[in-house]
Amino acid sequence: MTAPTIESTNGIWLIAVFLEAILQGMGLLQCFLYFIWYPRDPWIVKGTVIAMLVVECIQMGAAFSNVYAWLITGFGDFDNLDIIHREDMLQLTALYLSTFIAQAHFARCIYQLHKRNIVLPVIVFLLAVIALGGGIGQVILATGVKRYSELGKTSVTTNLQAAFALAADMLISFGLCWRLSQNRGGIQSTNKILNFLIMTAINRGVFTVLLAGLNIVLFVSQPGTFYFMLALLISDKVYMNSMLAMLNTRQYAVQLPGTTLVEHISMSAFSAKNRTIQTGISVSTVQETQHDPVDRSLDKGGHFQAV
Repeated sequence: MTAPTIESTNGIWLIAVFLEAILQGMGLLQCFLYFIWYPRDPWIVKGTVIAMLVVECIQMGAAFSNVYAWLITGFGDFDNLDIIHREDMLQLTALYLSTFIAQAHFARCIYQLHKRNIVLPVIVFLLAVIALGGGIGQVILATGVKRYSELGKTSVTTNLQAAFALAADMLISFGLCWRLSQNRGGIQSTNKILNFLIMTAINRGVFTVLLAGLNIVLFVSQPGTFYFMLALLISDKVYMNSMLAMLNTRQYAVQLPGTTLVEHISMSAFSAKNRTIQTGISVSTVQETQHDPVDRSLDKGGHFQAV
């Protein structure tokens, strides 16, 4: 096996940081829009967004600090390129924590969709916890080996984290689509909104599952290189943007062609046809030709609340 080159290690890392910066900017914009569009969302949702924002800013700051130490303060020191610095481990810790926050949020969404059945959201949450534990274990082991050339010694925890994150993502996509599909009824406008939310959940899942799988494949097939970092280092940014995208598209969903009036879209309860169904992304609609009871819970600013 040929020795890894600087292009296949630190060069790949630099490209990953560049992509991270782009996705970070997108996430910051989405955070800004979220707080502008949904000021009346409950604090459990706002707190999740704030926690994600803080962790992601820490991760991005540590990533730039690490690259600066490689290319500026350590310029010309080739041995320094192989040393694992504290900034490296800080950004990985923030990355794994960000992934956990997003997966826990989606586990809660699945639970809100059907509170009587807690098995699936509990499984998702436990997988997320194990993935976080694997990530923290990988950070601890990497700190112990001190050099990237010895990173292969952490393969067990690295693959453990990626495998359980992949399993959690697959269950999240399945759970969201399944629970949303169960809430379809006879109201066409409601079904259109639910179909849109299902497609959003599928799109979210495709990217996160792809990155988690690619992380495992590249780590195993390309030992001694940082190709796997392309998938790993941008994965938390994808989680951040996918979570915020699902929160921010609520207003767009209720304005889809074919819907006439949507009185409530939230993370709590679905009321239609004289029944109340607990949902994670709740939608109540009424058409001009039908007379279904609606839950009139628009706030004074005309925004839809989330629970």
